[in-house]
Amino acid sequence: MLIWPDHPAFSSPLSQLKGVGPKILARLNEAGFFLSGDLLGLSPRFYQDRRQALPVSRLRPEAEALVEAVVVAAARARWSPRSRRRYAECQVEDEEGGRLFLCWFNFPGHLLKSLSRGRQLRLFGRVRLSARGWEMAHPDLEFLPEDGGPEAARPAGGRSAGLRPVYPPLGRLSSGQVKKFLDQILPLLADCPALCPADWLARNGLNDPVKSLGTLHSPPGDFSGPPPRPAQSRAYRQLALFELVFWRLMMLRGRAGPAAGGRRPDLEKGRRAMRDFWRLMPFEASAEQRRVSRELAADLSAERPMSRLLQGEVGGGKTAVAASALFFALGRGGQGALMAPTEVLARQHYDFLKGPAEKLGFETVLLTGALSAGEKQAAREALAEGRASLAVGSQAILSPATVFKNLSLAVIDEQHRFGVKQRLTLRRKNRRVDLLAMSATPIPRSLTLMLYGDLEASVLNGLLPGRRPAETTLFEPDQRLAAYRRFLDLVGPGGQGFLVTPRIEARPEDRDEDRDEPSSPSLAGIYRDLKKIAGPGFSLAALHGRMSPGEQEAALEDFRLGRLNILVATSIIEVGVDVPAARVILIEGAERFGLAQLHQLRGRVGRGGQDGHCLLLPSKITPAGGLRLRTLVREHNGQALAEMDLSLRGPGEQLGLRQSGWPSLAYASLPRDLPLLPRAHRLAEEIWAARGADDRWQNLWGRLDFEALSEVPIPDGGLD
Repeated sequence: MLIWPDHPAFSSPLSQLKGVGPKILARLNEAGFFLSGDLLGLSPRFYQDRRQALPVSRLRPEAEALVEAVVVAAARARWSPRSRRRYAECQVEDEEGGRLFLCWFNFPGHLLKSLSRGRQLRLFGRVRLSARGWEMAHPDLEFLPEDGGPEAARPAGGRSAGLRPVYPPLGRLSSGQVKKFLDQILPLLADCPALCPADWLARNGLNDPVKSLGTLHSPPGDFSGPPPRPAQSRAYRQLALFELVFWRLMMLRGRAGPAAGGRRPDLEKGRRAMRDFWRLMPFEASAEQRRVSRELAADLSAERPMSRLLQGEVGGGKTAVAASALFFALGRGGQGALMAPTEVLARQHYDFLKGPAEKLGFETVLLTGALSAGEKQAAREALAEGRASLAVGSQAILSPATVFKNLSLAVIDEQHRFGVKQRLTLRRKNRRVDLLAMSATPIPRSLTLMLYGDLEASVLNGLLPGRRPAETTLFEPDQRLAAYRRFLDLVGPGGQGFLVTPRIEARPEDRDEDRDEPSSPSLAGIYRDLKKIAGPGFSLAALHGRMSPGEQEAALEDFRLGRLNILVATSIIEVGVDVPAARVILIEGAERFGLAQLHQLRGRVGRGGQDGHCLLLPSKITPAGGLRLRTLVREHNGQALAEMDLSLRGPGEQLGLRQSGWPSLAYASLPRDLPLLPRAHRLAEEIWAARGADDRWQNLWGRLDFEALSEVPIPDGGLD
């Protein structure tokens, strides 16, 4: 996610390039490339070293080399009986007398005429040693001047010179075609305005991002030493740094929020409603819950709107703390909204909040995509007219059709499933809205700064009184029957437990070639096997994302009420599902989950004060997978697990960010570039401080826009 100047080098349609006709344009568009800037964002895979021509005597088998030679046997067409096709070949000789055979298949006709005896060539390609000597197939060919003048004497001049970038193919477009298009775009960078003032760049030892981008695609001709990998070059590393700088600027712009609007009214009524909520709870608030509630009350009393992230362990009591903040807002005369990533979790929050809200005189409405059109319309009318004080729902709350009369506080549960755009959308529901984001998924501090730089952070430490970490047991892949029997023993007569699988259906790539069976059993297969082993004494039901919201809620309700002993589910139960009687969870294919996700699943059991048990049954154990699972057995601190998960799998896998609001990073890569974050934040703070006082930043500042963020909303029936 880099910001670029408004300039033809970045904004020109690819259809303007020479050689881009309707078919080629369709292929580029199919690969996601529409403007010149899209192609400029494509990083080379590697650089070919064409700085020095080698004599034939110094060639190495299967290595790429640049050779200058003269044609001594003119090109001619040949027929290969073995491959049954025509090919062209000629023979060249360097100035030391070393000979090299050149060959082409599917050669163009003009090649035979061009490769006449005496023509001087510069060749680049991979060489091999055969029975007749050195050969080079399909070399990249350049004709040198025939007069033998100064240009011909240069060891590596012309278009083949220096370090030549090689790009990944784009669908049906070859690397060579991509380079030809980029060669037309790169000259446009010469008059492209810089994004940053020259003196600021010099003081910080940086090049402007525009210059770094040009260098990445056209390394300097005087570069010495072995060719670097593009991702390790100085130009690439600076682009990665600026990517993090620009993202931090987005966060600072978001944190600034609306202007301060004076002291809040009716603060004492808000504090009283918060106290009344806690009195209605069937448990005593923990010291940690009281501490964080006081932090939220202070934020809600301040002049500037609240922007806060609430983190904590599974079972730490975050939902009650967030609810206390909602009642603070309701008591003050405002409206509240709580948005969850799934309809199942939204309904669970609705059931939790509806009781105390009614006792304190506040009407609550549920708003999800599964409701009928009439039900949604009634809920929205109640919110717009101010009759309803609290809305609990899924992404339907974000819909433009959902209008609040006086939205005061918005709470987002499982914030890592959403992104900055969703936070901004909620903020726009009123002139000033306090925002509280919650996450039970432990997030390393470095990622917290990256993802939630627009939010202050509160951490709810530890578990609620009476809650103990679940005992975790790791089984071997061939101990499936033993794991099932242990699971059924722990469920026991009248007890309850979860059995989790990573797949609804086994996919072809999941098949174990050695045993010719799926390495990760499907949900249907597990359900069938478990029912056979358990016998008639246990009642089972399935729960997965392909079921309708009504079917999901019915299965969960039966499980909550104790009508079912076992719920066979996908990771849909990972967040928010609260069934206090469940005491054991068996996770099939455990190696397919990350540490943070396994920790979340483990947190579904032992919530009623009894001992919880987590059984891990991998389908196979790789070195990395085994390390994760053994770590989970001995470690119960979510923050420590999150740090290890980040180092092992990266942020996208760890938090499911490939499907959510993670910024689109082209150059920076986490966790590799975590060490760049402190410097990126410092540089961003400097730019932020100078935004109004120094006009030279306008090229950059005018391009920073939240709407430009590349974010993908999670699938849950869309906004409605």
